[in-house]
Amino acid sequence: MLGKGTRTVLAVLLAAAALQAAFRKEDVRVHTLDNGLKVLLLEDRDIPNVALYTFFRVGSRNERPGTTGLSHFLEHMMFNGTARFGPGEFDRVMEFRGGANNAWTSEDMTVYTDWFPASALEAMLDLEADRMQGLAFDPEVFESERGVVASERRMAVENNNEGLLAESVQATAVMAHPYHWSVIGWMSDILSWSLDDISLYYRTFYAPNNAVLVLVGDFDAASAMDLIKKHYGSIPSSPPPPPVTTVEPEQLGPRLTVIRKEAQAPSFLMAYHAPACSGEDYPALAALEKALLDGESSRLYRRLVREEKLALAVGGGMQETIDPFLFTIAVKPRPGADLDRLEAVIEEELARLSAVGLTEREFKKALNIIRSDFYAGLQTIAGQATLLGLAELLYGSYEHAFTIMNRYDALSLDKIGEAAARTFAPEKKTVGKLIPQGGTR
Repeated sequence: MLGKGTRTVLAVLLAAAALQAAFRKEDVRVHTLDNGLKVLLLEDRDIPNVALYTFFRVGSRNERPGTTGLSHFLEHMMFNGTARFGPGEFDRVMEFRGGANNAWTSEDMTVYTDWFPASALEAMLDLEADRMQGLAFDPEVFESERGVVASERRMAVENNNEGLLAESVQATAVMAHPYHWSVIGWMSDILSWSLDDISLYYRTFYAPNNAVLVLVGDFDAASAMDLIKKHYGSIPSSPPPPPVTTVEPEQLGPRLTVIRKEAQAPSFLMAYHAPACSGEDYPALAALEKALLDGESSRLYRRLVREEKLALAVGGGMQETIDPFLFTIAVKPRPGADLDRLEAVIEEELARLSAVGLTEREFKKALNIIRSDFYAGLQTIAGQATLLGLAELLYGSYEHAFTIMNRYDALSLDKIGEAAARTFAPEKKTVGKLIPQGGTR
């Protein structure tokens, strides 16, 4: 009889084989319109639905002091009407046809996601093409949405201890690169944007030559391409946006940020500089992240929560980003916990990882989690559209989506230990502590 662990591995391998057979690079149709819009088409007839994802190469990475948060704000404005479709009409037209949508902004991109029945394809292409070129900037709507974003910042950062500490650690760890500020931006900038600022930002970054259109689902690729040319072909391109050239200088010593305010419990966050997603060490650190932080069997959960009774929860890890960013270790300490001892325990575990790496068991478990998560995402047309678009923007080509697991298959225990030693050097750390007012270190 097979053990539970063996059955789990076999299930992952079987699912992976089935999904690999259904999700093939050869089936992706690639086109680039004369105006620079890149289009990725993948037919999937399993269900009569379509996922239409629009990726714009613009995020907080493309902002500057004075315009921080504009990428996220523009995402809000994109749902507030054009000359053809007034405020709220986008959602009403989509919902009438049985569809749904969402959007999100990160450090590196802004993404608009639509899911709808195949019969609504042309209507949705019409809506998306229209707001790529004809967004309205009504002054009253502009001010109303500014208030919404300011309120969002208050809730997520200024009135949220973990959010406030995370922003402080990020700004302390990243000094020069635009990853210095959070996606939502500084409050003073939110309150100071002008209509001219947002209009210029829109014209600069929301051009077809700065976008990738991904279409996955129940359609005929040739017919869909004809519709895309019909609705997007006449949109003019814009001059290429200015490149991001700033490189974060090497950190030469540990940094500390301390916040003292009224709070029921302390907060703790530690950060180290991490590679870009395309960096050589990224897969090794992604595997290490699972063993260190993922679940109740992880090293730091066992030490901080179970054994030392210093914390209630642990989390963190890395993001996939174009440029090097941060590997974070977030801890929710118990009220009254000794934060110096908590920091020392984390450093002990990181030193152990740097010296001897992971155990064979931890290594296999981490790879199984990574593989399971990856192939689970491919089971839906939305997941396939997401992966293709992310590969195109983060790695430079959608083709990376079909080779990404090769990087993990090539991992070894030695590589993980070496990556840990390079990343978790004592001089590379930034520590953030939020201490309840009147408390002690």
